[in-house]
Amino acid sequence: IGQLMKPSYNSQLVLNLGPRLDARLSDFAGPHWAAIISAINELLNGVSERCFVYGEPDTGKTHLLAAACEAYSEQGYTTVLLSLRELLASKSPDSLESLENYQLIALDDIEVIQQHDDWQEALFHLLNRAQENQTRILLAARASPTQLGLQLPDLVSRLSQAACFHIPNGEDEIDRHAVLLAALGRRNIHLEADVIRYLLIKGPRYTGLLLKHLSYLEEVALQQRKKLTLHFVKQLTESL
Repeated sequence: IGQLMKPSYNSQLVLNLGPRLDARLSDFAGPHWAAIISAINELLNGVSERCFVYGEPDTGKTHLLAAACEAYSEQGYTTVLLSLRELLASKSPDSLESLENYQLIALDDIEVIQQHDDWQEALFHLLNRAQENQTRILLAARASPTQLGLQLPDLVSRLSQAACFHIPNGEDEIDRHAVLLAALGRRNIHLEADVIRYLLIKGPRYTGLLLKHLSYLEEVALQQRKKLTLHFVKQLTESL
């Protein structure tokens, strides 16, 4: 599949994902992230059309989708990042129409349409239109396509055709250490070895929560004009 021509404009839409998430693909370091990031890079480079990631809440799925959109937007492509949880609560399945006109669609919370046949059909048709349009799609859910309990077999089949990856659960300290160092390095934050060790032991284990916590530490340190010493980081971490 050839790479799409870059448009002369740039557009990104984010719905119900809170403040813009501070995440980059480079943050997802560590041995258990390598295959996932490679697959997303293949998606963005036009080698594949769809990628599906799944895992427990707060393991970094939404951060990953935001990072992919950021990377593609920086190349001049149009991206849209949507939470089906919000769309289901406030809009009709028609809200999925015309999304294939973006060059990357990132859809979060696929599991919420489990009992909604109309939404499943709408997503199925979106996937077909996106395939015809050579639109890249990155999807995230709490379970794999075959374990989501979807009633539309054609949708399950279409989702199962995507490169599918289970998100690391954060239990591996090597992964957590790599993510921590990568995210700190991108932010140009230097922490002493004892602070890093404390965060590895007492900080959030799930990648999504860890990245949020680093943003929180950085923000409070800037607001209070304090250095992120072990004592200060302990105070901020234990207060949560």
